[in-house]
Amino acid sequence: MTLGAALRSEGKSRWFVRLAPALLWMIAIAGQAATFDELAGSATAARRGNNMPEAIDLYRQALSLKADWEEGWWFVGTLSYTLYRYADCENAFTHFVQLDQTRVLGWDLLGLCEFETGHYDSATAHLGQGISQGAGVPPEVDAGVKFHYGLLMTKAGFFDRGRRQLAQFARTGADEPTVVSGLGINALHARMLPKEIPADRQDAITRAGKASCAWILGEMGKADAELSGLVKDYPTLPGVHYLYGAFLTESRADEAKIEFRRELEVNPRNAEAHAMLSLLAEDSAAALAQAKEAASEQPLDPIVEYAYGKALIGSGKLAAGIAQLESAKRSDPEALEYHLALAGAYAKAGRHSDARRERLKSISIAKGLDGSD
Repeated sequence: MTLGAALRSEGKSRWFVRLAPALLWMIAIAGQAATFDELAGSATAARRGNNMPEAIDLYRQALSLKADWEEGWWFVGTLSYTLYRYADCENAFTHFVQLDQTRVLGWDLLGLCEFETGHYDSATAHLGQGISQGAGVPPEVDAGVKFHYGLLMTKAGFFDRGRRQLAQFARTGADEPTVVSGLGINALHARMLPKEIPADRQDAITRAGKASCAWILGEMGKADAELSGLVKDYPTLPGVHYLYGAFLTESRADEAKIEFRRELEVNPRNAEAHAMLSLLAEDSAAALAQAKEAASEQPLDPIVEYAYGKALIGSGKLAAGIAQLESAKRSDPEALEYHLALAGAYAKAGRHSDARRERLKSISIAKGLDGSD
């Protein structure tokens, strides 16, 4: 190395030595972790700039510094839901509702995310909690909550409860395949979701859904034609005869009985068909016999408990009948007929305050069904 080169090298070394403390300080400052306020501000800016993945990451970083930050969990949840990241959404809203149990929309979105991740039991509980806590959520979210809750009630075997929720979409969703399928599954009392329909049952379920939709809308001629055609084309499919029998119950009771008996030929263990035959029976002995048969198959089914309760009361066993009706009401608290039956039973037992309570509840439910205030 020449002398000049050595001097130049030495000069560089001396300059480096002089600059090293300043460089190290600058590097240290640049590498410092951002504060919570800085991360929260950056997350807000990213969200407002519609950069959702970056916003989610920044919110998560901020939450690592302050785990009880409600707003952070809220936006991680809502942004994840928008991006169809349902597992992340579920996790975020699980944290959120632990911090704020009063915000109905939090329970609603948690339940919707759990539905998408397949956690159906918790989705049912959380959607139900959102519904029970009242209104105050955007209409599109409220509709989604009630529709998915109806699907889950159907899958769980609470068909009447599911139908009441799904019926709300008969007018606005009559041409939507998922709505039609949901109504059809419920009408045939099949415990499944639309995405679980086997290919060989899709046609029958679609036709049952269209018939159910017409029935809900009061298009009785159309519903009758659809159902009679369904019975003709699918005479051995479980649920088909029961559906037609339920439709015929109010107007052609004798034909309804025939359909329920045909249902039992196809599916002898259909407890609800026995329950309906009990309710349509012309004497108390026949009613009690059919109700007992139903109870031996599905003792905790609400419609079975209702039929058994009425049959017991008709046979003079008032206390036992009331117990069955009370159990049915607990299983399905919004069923108008259960409250009406209890009102009559309580009055017969001399429990006049209880009878009055049930009559008032019946009036409240009836107003809700016809859209009155």
